[in-house]
Amino acid sequence: MDKIRLEEMVPEELLRVQREKKAVFLPIGSMEWHGPHMGMGMDTMHAERVALRLAEEIGGAVFPPLYIGTETERTEESLKRLGFSGHEKIKGMDFPANAVKSCYWPAKLFYRIVKEQVRMLRGMGFSRIVILNGHASAAQKELLGRICEEEKAEGAMLISITVLFQECGVGLGHAGLAETSIMQAVRPDAVDLEKLPPKPEPLYYKDYGIADSGGSESGFFVRHDPRDASEELGENILDYEVKRCRSILEEWMR
Repeated sequence: MDKIRLEEMVPEELLRVQREKKAVFLPIGSMEWHGPHMGMGMDTMHAERVALRLAEEIGGAVFPPLYIGTETERTEESLKRLGFSGHEKIKGMDFPANAVKSCYWPAKLFYRIVKEQVRMLRGMGFSRIVILNGHASAAQKELLGRICEEEKAEGAMLISITVLFQECGVGLGHAGLAETSIMQAVRPDAVDLEKLPPKPEPLYYKDYGIADSGGSESGFFVRHDPRDASEELGENILDYEVKRCRSILEEWMR
């Protein structure tokens, strides 16, 4: 079986990837609070798993993942949807009740690191670069899109794809049913559902740093419950994500 992890490849194997015009995949996520029940590297491990599966299916090399992510302060409207007063100063998922803080990188530094990494990959000789993003913050997606546009203006073939898709068949959210199931499929030892109270006790956003599309009209608690997560569901979501990413890339590479 061909190697797909870039760090394991000898120079001739890297050159073969380049000669065949295969992509190099750059997984990026965050190191962020994902509830008391899940490892903080979820976003990045998720992106890496999608990258590895794509490389297995269509060829290419997977660069070691970047555990970096950026965030902004929440708006008053966003805070109120989560059950806060709207006057708090909260960045991303760093809710006051969380036991530890996330590692959010300043936007300018995040941009500079990813930009330089892309340029180093170009300098190595890779003609097709795919950023797979596991952290769906608006700020991060905007910066990755900006990098793609700037590099494409210089002749690079570069695309950024956020690996979470609304149409995956499960309601999305942060550290809820979808992400917990994905983590159980990717790294089961990084999930401990016993850290959450037993059902039917509701999981309030403010108390657990878990969020979804619920809101003030029906209470500030999680609907897509991580306590219903399963490895099987996670594998189904990953199958869908890989299929969608592959479709996007096959169109992009034509």
